[in-house]
Amino acid sequence: MAENIDVDNIWRILGKRYTVLQIIYAFFISVYMAGFPMLVYVFVGYAPSHRCKPFTKDLYEYGYTEQYNTTYTVVKYDSCHTIISRNISNSTEVINIPCVEGHQYDIEVDTFVVEWNLVCDKAGLGELTQTIWTAGQGVGSLIFPSIADRYGRKPLTVSCMILLTISGISASFGNYYIYAVLRFLSGAFQQGYGLTMYIGIMEQVSKENRGMVSALASLSWSLNVIGVAGIGYLMRNINWRYVQMASGLVGFHSLFAYWILDESLRWLIANKKMKQAKAVVIKVARFNKVKLEKVLPLLEGEAEMRLLQEPDLEKDISSAKKPNESILTILKTKTLLKTSAIMSLTWFTNSVVYYGLTLQSVQLSGDRYLNFFISVGVELPAMITFMFLVKRLGRKKISMIGHSIAGISLIISVIFTTLKTRSSSLNTAAVAFSFIGKYGITISFSAIFLWTPELFPTNLRNTGIGIGSVFARIGGMFAPYSSLLARHIEWGPGVIFGACCGIVTLLQLLLPETSGKDLPQTVEELVEWDKKNENNSK
Repeated sequence: MAENIDVDNIWRILGKRYTVLQIIYAFFISVYMAGFPMLVYVFVGYAPSHRCKPFTKDLYEYGYTEQYNTTYTVVKYDSCHTIISRNISNSTEVINIPCVEGHQYDIEVDTFVVEWNLVCDKAGLGELTQTIWTAGQGVGSLIFPSIADRYGRKPLTVSCMILLTISGISASFGNYYIYAVLRFLSGAFQQGYGLTMYIGIMEQVSKENRGMVSALASLSWSLNVIGVAGIGYLMRNINWRYVQMASGLVGFHSLFAYWILDESLRWLIANKKMKQAKAVVIKVARFNKVKLEKVLPLLEGEAEMRLLQEPDLEKDISSAKKPNESILTILKTKTLLKTSAIMSLTWFTNSVVYYGLTLQSVQLSGDRYLNFFISVGVELPAMITFMFLVKRLGRKKISMIGHSIAGISLIISVIFTTLKTRSSSLNTAAVAFSFIGKYGITISFSAIFLWTPELFPTNLRNTGIGIGSVFARIGGMFAPYSSLLARHIEWGPGVIFGACCGIVTLLQLLLPETSGKDLPQTVEELVEWDKKNENNSK
């Protein structure tokens, strides 16, 4: 019977009221649990300008010979050294002495970089906490989606939400090492909650609405990060520990998530949990004031009552015959392996370019809160573009267009960067094209979030997007070091980012368009579907 159930039609008859409220909770309330903990580093890990504190004692009291004390003159208190000169036999010797009294920072409120003095010989330890967060996201992307595919969306989502809240608050206490460990755990829980909730919401909408809902998710992210910039600005005069605590407290509502969220109807049917599926249908029908006799026959019909099987995110139900598909299935299936390889590179590229451009933008001169606001503000027109074009162009075309815009713009930015010494206007043009690149990569990011799960059968859907997200985390781990590369080779990041976007654009030609098409339910159907796609493209 499960093979004949059209879940899309059930949701159409049930109506939109329940789903709209679920979307509001997922995309406009709980989304701050995903954004604030990830971006809090911009505020709590800020490394201000600094210099050595002046000497308060004689040099010999710091371990230097008394001869230093009688002959030296301080030339400059530098960021990591005190530069002194001393006269020896009618000659002058310049010596760099470490900051024996510590550092003075050009900031009124402590960040953890200031509190733990993560500068000079400890420089990079602050950035390492963000890399550790990203590593946690990678582990979470690898582990949690498969668990959600096997045991359900709701228990995994709720558990990760609560654990993310606890770890975020706990990170505001303790020393550097405790903070680093909790950042790793927070990253893992954030991915477990974020990916699974996104899939759960997409499984509640019919195929004709998936593009718009995905666009809403992307739009909510842009509004989220702009909101985070506002929160950071309002808390700019507060010690970093309270800001970190606030990044965890935004998830207080997770204590009630068990009663707010329901298990995915598609997942229940795909895994033959018909009793629980019926309970969900009854609950939603009563909430939406839909008569049960209109919808229950669609769930309880006999096998001979063949319902129209339309394309949907999980038109899927025959995959219930093989509920234990795993990542090994992907490795053994040529079509799945090809898709996974291309989308993994795509996710890596999107992550390293998106976060690389974001992190570099906050290094612009001026107020860092304003700079951060501008860097995320450019995403809004990208989201609007995606929302208007996704139905018209489909997932594949809009992804390729986004990557093309990013790649071309970043290469042009590199050209202007190398020529900027000739004219200040060229420097302005280089910055402008860099932001156009951010616009393009944001469009493509929205597209692959929608496209990736549609390229996998039901019981590998969360696993497929999880694999992509793992590679996104790897890209995110490299992203902070793009700023370091730019200090030595200014045009280096732009060339790498532009080349990656170009390669991905070409590789995506090998993948099928999924918009408005019947999606394969099993691995076998996927192979046949891919063959048809190859024949049609010839």
